[in-house]
Amino acid sequence: MNKFFVTFVMFMTGAAFADRLVVDTTMAAAEKSEHMKYEDRGSFGPYVEFGNIKMKNVTYDYKIHGLDYDISIDNSYIYGASGSLPLTEWFDIYLMAGYQYLGISHHPRNRDKVEADIEALKEDLIEAPYGSSDIDGRHQIHTALFQLGFDLALPLVMSYNHQFMLKLYAFGGALFGKTFFADDTQFLSPVLYGYAYGAGIRTALHGFFLSAGFRNSHEYFHTYFERKTGENKDDDEFMLDFDTYFVPYVSLGITLF
Repeated sequence: MNKFFVTFVMFMTGAAFADRLVVDTTMAAAEKSEHMKYEDRGSFGPYVEFGNIKMKNVTYDYKIHGLDYDISIDNSYIYGASGSLPLTEWFDIYLMAGYQYLGISHHPRNRDKVEADIEALKEDLIEAPYGSSDIDGRHQIHTALFQLGFDLALPLVMSYNHQFMLKLYAFGGALFGKTFFADDTQFLSPVLYGYAYGAGIRTALHGFFLSAGFRNSHEYFHTYFERKTGENKDDDEFMLDFDTYFVPYVSLGITLF
């Protein structure tokens, strides 16, 4: 009898509160609305770009004491951070800051002429302004890159109830930075200029976002010896001008507000 009574009371109590129990298996908004849209917020997170510089897209001029050299380039990916600040649901301002390593090997186009030139300089000057280590060498260049621009977005999904967003976007901006020659060279470390543009897709869920796409860029720098070897500083110059195309990138992070 006691067991029946306890079972009856528990059943009636559960029935009374059953309509109040809701199991939320989704990451929905605290208060649902059929009229409100997901509000795109500022975001910040790590950024990686998976690109390689191809020599067919490189223009350069490398001279020492008026003699021409050939170069080859290898590079690391770009590692850094990016952030965006939406002004409207279709217009954002963004910033990317990153690091990239450039390895540049150089070799004289006419080795015999370069070696003879060094010997002649030694005879005339006691100490030549450049030596055998400058004939075949490799520059270790660390670059700090910054990209500032805007993007135009096409919202596809802006769900307030599920706190979910999906956008297509196209972007463009200015690219600038500073190079740092880590090897023993007389070339000064120059400032780098350029621009970048591309397109991608951005999605956000509650406080997290993911952005991925393809980026094209153009970069340029021009530098000279700290101490020129002749009458004209253009006899000791290094100009590098290159493009990259359809380079994939990804950024993952958090929203700020």
